[in-house]
Amino acid sequence: MKSIIFLLFFTPVMLSGPANLGKIANAISEGDVAALAVFFDNDVEMTVLEEINLYSKAEAQTAVKAFFAKHPPKKYTQVHQGASQGAGGQYCIGVLETPSQKFRVMIYLEKVDGKFLIKELKFEEE
Repeated sequence: MKSIIFLLFFTPVMLSGPANLGKIANAISEGDVAALAVFFDNDVEMTVLEEINLYSKAEAQTAVKAFFAKHPPKKYTQVHQGASQGAGGQYCIGVLETPSQKFRVMIYLEKVDGKFLIKELKFEEE
């Protein structure tokens, strides 16, 4: 009986992942760079198409703004999320639809000062 009560109360919390994922998904789907940048760590490793760079928070914001200017978001759908083993990080994978093409978006978050922040962000052609 105790097991059932535990599962009923705590399974939704364990499966939901960090609360930031919903806000991050909304920011991507709306092309809201400022709302997305709130969740950037001080340094963000970004892959935009085939170009990989390590950016400061401000530089990452500029890079995402340039990407969204070229590829305005039409719709973002999160297709998978989970916990990474070892580091205690979280990740999610989604599909960003733009007027001209689709991109696979991969986001890796780590807990920093009690909240999950984006450490890695990838936009790859699907």
